[in-house]
Amino acid sequence: MYSAHLSLLSAFLLGANAQNWPACQEQNTVVRNAGQALFANLQGYGATIGCFLDDCMSSDKFVASEIESCAKVCYSLPECQFWVWGTEEGEQKCWFRTGDSGREAGEGWASGSKGCHPPGTQVMAMGNSECWAESFGYPECCEAKYGPNGNAQCWDGVYNYDRCCFPKEEL
Repeated sequence: MYSAHLSLLSAFLLGANAQNWPACQEQNTVVRNAGQALFANLQGYGATIGCFLDDCMSSDKFVASEIESCAKVCYSLPECQFWVWGTEEGEQKCWFRTGDSGREAGEGWASGSKGCHPPGTQVMAMGNSECWAESFGYPECCEAKYGPNGNAQCWDGVYNYDRCCFPKEEL
């Protein structure tokens, strides 16, 4: 009897989580900049194109292949409070906001709060987590202050900027 109740409770809880996503998305809603654009290093999460001024190391947007990317990156950025999914110049993109002062109706747009994400979403590691060891992590090797090839002290015949400073999976 106890295990039957536990199974029923588990199914209910799993179902409740699944209903939050994608139901938590606000359809036909855009959150414009309004002074609350979140500029962050999106390259470390896998952003490579469609960034502000073509600089994914300091951007509030990037081209993404799916809406889930917006939610996952927002969840990973401590300052992010809202994400937006929509089209700019014919490309699907994600935007990130620290607030929703710029909220307005927008046909074809979708947005969500930081808490609106697929079940099981975890904070994403920056870069390729297989590369990092004590004293060698994304901040020590890949930050913009080290230039376009990162910190030379981090690289050898196995590890290099392209392998380590970009995640294995694309957004």
